[in-house]
Amino acid sequence: MIQQNIISINKVLIVDKKLVNTRAQKVNTVIRRHFAGDDKSQLQSLNREAVARITGPGPDYLLRLAENEEFDEGGFGVELCAPSMSVVVAFQEYGQTELGSVTIEKILQEDEKNIVKGWRKINGELTRQGIEAYGAGLWRPFRVASNGEEPDIVTASGVLLLPDDFIQEIYSTGDIAHPLAVLHHELMAHVLPLNATETMDPGLAMELICIRYESEMLRELGIAERKLNWGQDDGIRNQTLHEPSEQYYEGLVIENSNRVLVEINPETCEVVGPAIALGSVALGSGLVIQQR
Repeated sequence: MIQQNIISINKVLIVDKKLVNTRAQKVNTVIRRHFAGDDKSQLQSLNREAVARITGPGPDYLLRLAENEEFDEGGFGVELCAPSMSVVVAFQEYGQTELGSVTIEKILQEDEKNIVKGWRKINGELTRQGIEAYGAGLWRPFRVASNGEEPDIVTASGVLLLPDDFIQEIYSTGDIAHPLAVLHHELMAHVLPLNATETMDPGLAMELICIRYESEMLRELGIAERKLNWGQDDGIRNQTLHEPSEQYYEGLVIENSNRVLVEINPETCEVVGPAIALGSVALGSGLVIQQR
């Protein structure tokens, strides 16, 4: 009789020991290739990569890159800092979920293509050819780095910056901000290429699809799905998106005990009045905003 190793990761049961090990190996490959590290042997290449990223693709890239590299020698101080252990653990747990294992596989498949093209080395280091390809706008090299005490974000150059204290929190709307759900939305909506959100307004349809990616993971984890997103939590507009109806509402809106949407004062949490709908966003072949 084959002994089964049953482990529980964030309420997700995995029964197959071989599957657990295979998924762990793939996640560790992503960590080894894509996480910024503290290893002194990596610092020079990571610093060169950081300078290449802040130069930004476009005309005269190589000239601008050379100028920035020369400036960096004088103490420009661009860094890609290693993510915290809580980020490492989150990736390891994410890779053991059904959704996460599929996403990790997609990252590795894309990675193998870039290694074959000569853009990235097997250890994750960007080659000079890869840096020039980035400057020509041919790809966004994926990297994971620390964002210190700041919130999660994916930079224009493809760096996933995650806070050192990457733990479960609560959004202003009362919905759960679970690290695996946040990771899923960042990877699916902002990191992987050729996704449905690339041509959408990041403040409109992007919001909706990011909520849905988080809810997708929350469902797998057996946690209540996200329904609301207050723009100010992301540093954008003072409006709240209600995912089920695809409606935008004025100010910070929550669902009260009677499951009615009401606007509240973000400082006092007192009810201001009924939620006021401003418009809706529809996902289809394109972006449609219907004003009321």
